[in-house]
Amino acid sequence: MKNFITAAVLAAFVSLPAILSAQQQQNSQNAREFTIDEQGMAQRDPKYFKVDPTSVKIEKIKEEELKDFSYFGQTTLDEFSQKEDDTFVIIEKIINIAAKIWKIIKDNAPVVNITTKYATAVPKGIQSWTELSNWSKPKAYTYGFYAKNLYGIKVIDVRYKVVYTYNGDYKGKGKYLTGVTIIPEKVNVAWGYRFDMSAEVPDTTVTNVGSYANPLAALQLRLAWAIATALKETRGTSIYYIQGDGYMNEIASPFKFRTNIEDVKSMAPLLGPADKVFN
Repeated sequence: MKNFITAAVLAAFVSLPAILSAQQQQNSQNAREFTIDEQGMAQRDPKYFKVDPTSVKIEKIKEEELKDFSYFGQTTLDEFSQKEDDTFVIIEKIINIAAKIWKIIKDNAPVVNITTKYATAVPKGIQSWTELSNWSKPKAYTYGFYAKNLYGIKVIDVRYKVVYTYNGDYKGKGKYLTGVTIIPEKVNVAWGYRFDMSAEVPDTTVTNVGSYANPLAALQLRLAWAIATALKETRGTSIYYIQGDGYMNEIASPFKFRTNIEDVKSMAPLLGPADKVFN
């Protein structure tokens, strides 16, 4: 019996390194989110698993006016109500009462609850964007995002819309924003690649670029993206500047500047590290 117990203990110690090795591999795989096959292929064919930085581009495809508010839960323009007691409403103080940071695409797939995530630029003191009225129909700008590997093969092919609703006023005063978001339309990602995209509207960019008597809301929508393989990760950021009167422009991107920063009334674009958006 003693010999049997001794043999069992020795067998356990002998197999322990193998168990630990398997666990370490699994932990490493979970941390990097790549399979053993993907890691092995990346070592054998590194050119396939590396993005050509000169091939990465974002281009505007079209501009359009949407028919309704269905992209974030409303379908008509006549369901809005105004707040009767405006004692605590400060029309010149503009804030975001909705989402500040949210994921759009995670591991090559659109996030399920994306239609409930959007930012606003509305008067301080209101509880909902429905307390404002006279909204214009939403505007949408469609963009294509593309990237190729070192073989020239397209590995990322994504299409998304920058959407927002504008011109909302509070008892006839101001021009405000709601439903500011990014909606993925197409996500095609090659095997062995991971693509993530997130949005952020920093509080410091939500501002009044009009006057105290006639406020004009403005904000910066920060779009951060990441392309990753078992060998390398590439990140970038684009900034969209949007005003309550409907004006929108891409003021900065990792590729080129769309407009002179001095022309933007709110503040310089936030082109800092994209890391916190993905954490």
